[in-house]
Amino acid sequence: MFSCATYPPKTIRLGPELAEASGLAISGDRFVWHNDSGDGPYLYTTDKTGQLLAQDTLSAPAFDYEDLTVDGAGNYYLGDFGNNAGRQKEHQIYRFDPATGKTSAIRFTYPGQDGGGRDQPGNYNCEAMVFQGGYLHLFTKDQLFGKGRFYTYHYRLPAQPGSYEAELIDSLYLPRRVVTAAALDTVRHQLVLTAYNFKMLGGFWPSGAASLITLIDYPGGKFLRGRLHRRNLAWFWPTQFEAVDFYDERWLYVASEATKLRKHGVGKRKRRRK
Repeated sequence: MFSCATYPPKTIRLGPELAEASGLAISGDRFVWHNDSGDGPYLYTTDKTGQLLAQDTLSAPAFDYEDLTVDGAGNYYLGDFGNNAGRQKEHQIYRFDPATGKTSAIRFTYPGQDGGGRDQPGNYNCEAMVFQGGYLHLFTKDQLFGKGRFYTYHYRLPAQPGSYEAELIDSLYLPRRVVTAAALDTVRHQLVLTAYNFKMLGGFWPSGAASLITLIDYPGGKFLRGRLHRRNLAWFWPTQFEAVDFYDERWLYVASEATKLRKHGVGKRKRRRK
């Protein structure tokens, strides 16, 4: 039996530089983060208490970074693919090698993407990405209002610099939820997604709900065909969980941005599905 003393921190309070934490990659006790839109092309490294250890600057623009993943060689991939308005015609993922400081670009479009707005068919917004087997796997974010149907689409593209059209793999209906982050354990074959909803009660009071979705026993790279387990992360209070990664075989962390009531971003420890 594990003693409480062996547990990692239940809550990680992030400093003001990470008020809009939107991407997370964990390696041991080193946590690498980036912010949502409005920040520069930066990666922040903290320890597991949230203490800032280092900051790296990519040689790249920063429009709307939304998720972060890492490959087996230690390259980080930052998804600059936020597209809530649906007006973007092309997206970028930046590959950063911390050993050399080199940044390279992966540019892509979705099939049929024309920048015609968020009500156009196709679901061309994304906030979730993982790496597996030489590919980057993207899980799109449907719109919460209007013509959103609460589907996430799984696309993939090569994890190599160049220009590509993303390949559609599969889709999944997630009632009343849109996907905001992803992490993949290639050893235990688990994909986790964070997903949330938001609405105004009575036209003026903000309300939300968030879920952690775990997919297991999926065939090959068809992650969305796995067995699905869903658990609540938050209920009623509008909390945007926008980053997730595995810590060890027992725990993972989800992170949320600062709010009007809580002026700092936080990481929350959650038990993994066995």
